[in-house]
This record gives sequence, structure tokens and C-alpha cells, in this order.
Amino acid sequence: MTKIRSRQQLVEAAAEVFADKGYAATRIEDIAAALGVMQGSLYYHVGSKAALHRLVVLHHLRLLTAGLDAIVASSAEPAQKLRSAILGHLAHAEQHLIEAPDWFSDPTRSADITEDEIAEHREAVLRYRAGWAAIVEEGMARGEIAAGTDATAVAISLVSMCDYVSYWFRRDGARRIEEVAALQHEIVWSGISAPRVDADRPSTSRG
Repeated sequence: MTKIRSRQQLVEAAAEVFADKGYAATRIEDIAAALGVMQGSLYYHVGSKAALHRLVVLHHLRLLTAGLDAIVASSAEPAQKLRSAILGHLAHAEQHLIEAPDWFSDPTRSADITEDEIAEHREAVLRYRAGWAAIVEEGMARGEIAAGTDATAVAISLVSMCDYVSYWFRRDGARRIEEVAALQHEIVWSGISAPRVDADRPSTSRG
């Protein structure tokens, strides 16, 4: 038997088991077996399977945010950033289809959750949305997204749109995840992009 070196090691192992079996079918002993430890060792770090699952949800939110932050900080055009952000979210969700619907669900439904845990989850979601809003704000500043667009509302809509894909997407379905991402980008960008000005069109002004 080995020892659990850190809570992060525990969370990463649990994430793999939850991704494979789903929360309901996972037993705490399954996670212990994946780590090669006695079941009792897990309870030194977490109080319950539900508490461990909440840590896994935060783990995924932070991974999504880290990926999005890298996109926001890149030198790509806003349209490309948005395309990459959508694909990044959907690709991560595709790898964890069983678990992904839990990432943005109401945390208060979880058993024995504390107020601090609720606040931590909500802060993680807000932090993730902020990255999407930053892309929209950059697009407006560069004149590529329509002026006056509500960046926060668009960010909430984008996250909800990406989140819902995990409820219906199937790996053996008619579309690949890249195709879904491209379609979503096309729909969103056509709705928020600034009107194009045709430089070759004669001016209708007089004088």
C-alpha cells in the first residue's frame, strides 16, 4: 500500500474514477483502489464521497479557467479567441461527459455542503465567466464586436451554451465535438460581431 502524498493527488485520482463510473456508481473504495491505499486513508483528507466530488468539480472549473486564461492572454484576434474558448470547453467536457453536467449545477443540492464550499464554487464559476467577458470586451474595444454589447450577459450565455452540450453530446453521434464548437462559434459571432462597413460602397452622403 502507498500513501496519499497530497490532497491534489487524491482529487486527480478521484476525477478519473468519477469520469469513468459517474458519481452515483463510484464507491469510495473504488477511489482508494485507484490510489492503492486503504479506504480509511481517504477519510483523513475528506469527510465523504460528496465532499470529494465537490473538490473534483472545483478541480475541473480551475482547469477550464486556466485554459481560458491562456487564450485570453494570447495574441489571437477576438474571433479566434472565442473559437478557441468554445472548443477548449467542449473538448474538456467530451473527455468527462459523465461528470461535466455537474460542473455548473447548483452546489446547494450536494449533501452536507458548507456555506464556504458554496461560496467557493460560485467564485470559481464567476472567475471562469470573467474570462469569457474579457474576450467580448476586447472585441468591442477593437471594433470587432458591436458597441454596447453586454459582456456579462454574453459570457453567461456562452458558458450555459457550452455547458448544455454535455447533456446531449455523444461520442458516437452524428457530429464531432469540433464541428459542434465551430457551429456554436458561427452562431454566437454572427449575433455579436460589429456590422461590416463596405469600403467600396459609394457614400450616400451629400455635400
